[in-house]
Amino acid sequence: MKCDRCAKETHWLEQCFYCNRRVCRSCEKSTKVIKKRERKIICKDCWGKMDKRRDFKSA
Repeated sequence: MKCDRCAKETHWLEQCFYCNRRVCRSCEKSTKVIKKRERKIICKDCWGKMDKRRDFKSA
């Protein structure tokens, strides 16, 4: 599988909560555990947009 952000082939992709792209570990900026099995992931592109970053930090 390929990362939607950097096109690197990897076996572990997770979906960004804000743009819904499948990103690899190196393209993830930060993660938060919301519930026991639910994680919020923000990619490096969404981290640059202040409204999405503010929403991520308030979660």
